[in-house]
Amino acid sequence: VWLASPSAWLTQASHIFTRLQITSNLEQYALVNHVKFHITIGNTREDTPSGYLFLCPTINFQTGPSSFRWPDCPAYWSLDPSGGNRLSAEEATQLGFPSLQLNTQVHGYSWDASVYAGLRQFHQAKGFNPDSQDIARHLGYPLFQLSGDTFAHSESNISVKYFISF
Repeated sequence: VWLASPSAWLTQASHIFTRLQITSNLEQYALVNHVKFHITIGNTREDTPSGYLFLCPTINFQTGPSSFRWPDCPAYWSLDPSGGNRLSAEEATQLGFPSLQLNTQVHGYSWDASVYAGLRQFHQAKGFNPDSQDIARHLGYPLFQLSGDTFAHSESNISVKYFISF
């Protein structure tokens, strides 16, 4: 889930969990606050050749309104100042260019199952059905929708089963 306000999530969490039939391990789910993509340049040698490092535009990381991923070619070395002739990673290494390491950091919020249980009771006590989006609608928050798409990130231990958008 990608949005600015934890309140919008907390008013709809029971609804989303119910729709996805999630009843346990609620603390393992997170509200993503931001994602950072880092490119680290490896150790340089004294005899590093002259060349150019090209980085793709940041817009290439965004695949949808609330979804991001590494582009196919986030960075590359070239001997050409225009970048027209890309060096493969193998060619760059053979020529003595530093390696490029990709790293992703995901920052977010998560809550203990007792917080979700307390919110559920509170919403019921206020006359709202916690399995609906009524409280979010009442408070004027954007309503989440399940995309229905499932996917898993294969390069790490991050697994995202459903994408939620608003």
